[in-house]
Amino acid sequence: MKKLYAEITNVCNLRCSFCPPSARAGEFISVDRFRVLLERIAGKAELLYFHLKGEPLLHPEIGTLLDLAGEAGFAVAVTTNGTPLPRRAEELIGKTALRRLNVSLHALPEAGAANGADAAERLDEILEAVERLRAADPARASLKTVSLRLWNRSDEAETDALAAGIERRFALEPGTLSARLAGSRGVLLRSGLSVHPAERFQWPSLGGADRGERGFCRGLRDQAGILVDGTVVPCCLDGEGDIPLGNIYEATWEEIMASPRARALRDGFSERRVVESLCRTCGFRTRFD
Repeated sequence: MKKLYAEITNVCNLRCSFCPPSARAGEFISVDRFRVLLERIAGKAELLYFHLKGEPLLHPEIGTLLDLAGEAGFAVAVTTNGTPLPRRAEELIGKTALRRLNVSLHALPEAGAANGADAAERLDEILEAVERLRAADPARASLKTVSLRLWNRSDEAETDALAAGIERRFALEPGTLSARLAGSRGVLLRSGLSVHPAERFQWPSLGGADRGERGFCRGLRDQAGILVDGTVVPCCLDGEGDIPLGNIYEATWEEIMASPRARALRDGFSERRVVESLCRTCGFRTRFD
C-alpha cells in the first residue's frame, strides 16, 4: 500500500462542527505498544500517517514515536489542527522521519470562538512555528512538505480571513492569496510550503445519506487505517471502526487482509459494487466514480 494511517491518539483538544467527536474512550498509544504495531506493519507501506481521529500533537511522547517509526523504515506525515504546534514544534525539529506536515487551519475560527481566543493571533503563532520548523532544516532533508489546509472554501469570509493572516506573515500583497486560491487546488508560497483549499469535509457515518451501491474506492488498495486500540479499518475515513477487519495485536497483517470481510470489500470495489453500509454514505468515494 502507499500509506497506512496510525491513530496514536483519538483525543482532541477541539470540538469542531465539521469533525464529529469520537464515541470511543479516549486513549493514547503507549511506546511499547507502538513498537509492537511497527513490527506488525513493517514493510507494508513506506508512508505512515499519524492521523485518523484525534490530535497527534497531544501525544506526550510524539518525538519518541517519530524516532521509532523512522527506525522501522517509515517516512511519517502528521496531520494536526495546528493549535498545539507552537508549544510542540521544538520536539519535531531534527526528527528525520517527519516528511510532511498537514496543518488544518480551517479549525481556527471555531477554536477561537470556543475558547475566547483571537483566531488571527493564534494563526500567526502557528505560522511562526511552521517557519521555525522549516528554518531548522533549511535543506529540507527530512521535512519536505508543509501543507496549510483551508478546507472551508464554502465559507468565503473565513477563508479570506485566514488567507489575510497568511499574507501578513509571509509579506504578500493584501488580497493576492485569496485571488490565487479561487478555483485553485493549491498555491505554492515557498519551496515545500503550500496552501491547499477545499470544500468543508463531511465524514461518512452509518446514519448518513445512502449514495448508492455502485462505485469504487481505493481503500485496502492504496491505504488502510489502524485505530489506537489496534482495530484495522479499510481507510482513514472510518473514524469509529464501523468496518473492523481485525486487530493488529491479535492477528498478522496477512491474516487480516485475507479475512472474508476485507476480501469482500476489495472484490466488491473491483466489480464497482459498494458492499459496506458506511462506504455507501461516503461522499469522498464518489470522486472515484
